[in-house]
Amino acid sequence: MRVCGIIAEYDPFHLGHRYHMERARELAGADYVVVVLGCAFSQRGEAMLFASHDRARMALLSGADLVLGMPASFSCAQANRFARGGVSILNSLGAVTHLSFGCEPDGREYLSRTADLLHHPSLAFARTLKAGLKTGKSFARAQGEALSACLPDVPPAVFANPNFILGISYLLELKRLRSPICAMPVVRAGEYHAQSLSPLPSATAVRHALSQGGWQGVRASVPLESFFVIRDAVENGRLHQPHALDAWLIGTLNIGGEASLQLSPEMSEGLERRVLAKARHAKTREELLDLINTRRYTRSRVNRALSHALLGLTQFPDRPAYARLLGFRRSAAPLLKRLKSASIPLVDRPGRGAPPGFFEEMRAEELWALGAGKPMASAWRYPLIVID
Repeated sequence: MRVCGIIAEYDPFHLGHRYHMERARELAGADYVVVVLGCAFSQRGEAMLFASHDRARMALLSGADLVLGMPASFSCAQANRFARGGVSILNSLGAVTHLSFGCEPDGREYLSRTADLLHHPSLAFARTLKAGLKTGKSFARAQGEALSACLPDVPPAVFANPNFILGISYLLELKRLRSPICAMPVVRAGEYHAQSLSPLPSATAVRHALSQGGWQGVRASVPLESFFVIRDAVENGRLHQPHALDAWLIGTLNIGGEASLQLSPEMSEGLERRVLAKARHAKTREELLDLINTRRYTRSRVNRALSHALLGLTQFPDRPAYARLLGFRRSAAPLLKRLKSASIPLVDRPGRGAPPGFFEEMRAEELWALGAGKPMASAWRYPLIVID
């Protein structure tokens, strides 16, 4: 049995995602495709536009055989932790043979060399990285410059590409786990985070078109199955509204104090004091991010820390203790039978004996629902998705 894993957000699932999924299945000769999906809050630290179950349904209708949810403390995280969550889940299933991810045309040949250097950093790399951090540069920038110094034949822009960073994070996790899973990058056919629509668009472009009421552009950019799910979500008010949780966030920071921030892995070097000092003078998340703005901390990093405080995340385990079962195809019955021997439980809803961290997962989904104008309890009214 060949099983290809994909780690994604699909907010929403578009034609570029379908291209990747089909290509991954073809290259791996996969009998099944398993998706590990980032749930209520994204890598960027923002709430997803679409509900976890709507995004899972899009993926299943477009070819995935099984969709699992990544716990919130890994989903809303920087690239290395996001990768750790996804790769660890796939490895724990005991059935996945391949991991496929998108990469840029000019980055594929550099992935393995970069991952090897980061897995076994040279003294020169460590010194250059340390020197960069001492000058107040963000970790991402300092690491990129250290990589450029040690791998001078690689274009520096490659190390700043978010998709490349995520790709090497996947490779590093496979190395650290000594996983038998084979990495299989697929060259992207569209631009990562491009703002405009194209035949193979980015999710950013699709979300922007949707916010402008550009239904014709949305329809041309997503599979028909995704379009029906998107239209239903819009018509029935299942979209998270920008700024809906801003007052809750500002209140949480001002009432909770340093305790609401200190446990976040994004916090260090007194960042929590800067956040709290500025929180007293902001009414919205965007205002707060503008006030906190500093060269040392990227906007995404601060945004993630704010979401950790908003969600009340206090547990940041090294590996996921479970995966959420969001949906599957009936034709994947042989795969599901194989997964009964997985080393972590697959949980579909709250209940007795829920694994560690699942309460925080519940809170993330419930706050997402509140931000969509729904009662918090509605987050758990979605049935398990089963596609015939």
